[in-house]
Amino acid sequence: MSKDNFTDLVEQKSLELEANQQSSLAKLNDNIVAIRDSLRPGQKQMADWEHGSLAVSAVPGAGKSRGMADAAAIAIARQYQHSLSTGNNYRRQLIVVTFTRSAAANIKAKIRECLRDKLSLPQTGFAVYTLHGLALNIASRHPNLSGLQLENVTLITPNQSHRFIRQAVEQWIIHNPEQYSHLLAGKQFDGEETEKLRRQSVLRTEVLPDLAYTVIHEAKSSGITPQQLKKWSQKTTDKYAILQVAAGLYEEYENLMRRRSPSDMSPDFIDYDDMILAALRVLENDSARRIEQNQVFAVFEDEAQDSSPLQTQLLEILASGGEEA
Repeated sequence: MSKDNFTDLVEQKSLELEANQQSSLAKLNDNIVAIRDSLRPGQKQMADWEHGSLAVSAVPGAGKSRGMADAAAIAIARQYQHSLSTGNNYRRQLIVVTFTRSAAANIKAKIRECLRDKLSLPQTGFAVYTLHGLALNIASRHPNLSGLQLENVTLITPNQSHRFIRQAVEQWIIHNPEQYSHLLAGKQFDGEETEKLRRQSVLRTEVLPDLAYTVIHEAKSSGITPQQLKKWSQKTTDKYAILQVAAGLYEEYENLMRRRSPSDMSPDFIDYDDMILAALRVLENDSARRIEQNQVFAVFEDEAQDSSPLQTQLLEILASGGEEA
């Protein structure tokens, strides 16, 4: 084959490739339009998203999950379009976050169905997590930064009756006998033994465990430490120093989470709030943050109104990397 013939063949193949690419892009765009046209007005808002923040409020049964799945598939398709048109094969992922594993499995199936049946695209380019699953994924990839050595920890789900909550209450009573006696006396207490036993039972099994559970979850999910809570309690004038009691219970709980010395920051036990805190420790590092952000082009969150401040912060950091996030 002569040099001229070879050059002509290369040019012909290049033109054919470009024509096929343009045809694929046009067909994909038609499929995107078809999906959008099938949506309700509120769902179309999600489908039209391209960048920046967008919040959608919907009553149960309004089709939010289906709208989110279709919008997610369209966002992935647009990334695919961008890749084809620019020749850049490096594509970031869409991260979809929801609260329960069953909801995550449901929306994942819907996105895959839309990509396969409506867009004729590979069922890739996205990942679906629960919030804590996402946090654990980030933390486990950077154990030196997160402080979590997963082979050495046990996940617990504390409630009012969990042994760590009960033990935190008992430890606090041992370490704060005068404050406990003050709570026990309360109002209109004449020292009668039966009433004293009743009050002891209520404090130990109901009041203090409820206080511990509520404060620990609310404080940890907002990034508040026992030391901060204790400092704030010094500014209150509450007769029973409830905030100080809460800080003490929180501190006892955190001590129980670590069997080692207080200076060893590798915990033996973690709860779900610890996962979020561990992921945020990773993202405080510039290099690790760039690595995580460079894998993501957008974050879609279901039931965002239920997120804690730190959960919202985690997702905002992930979504803030790059022009398309």
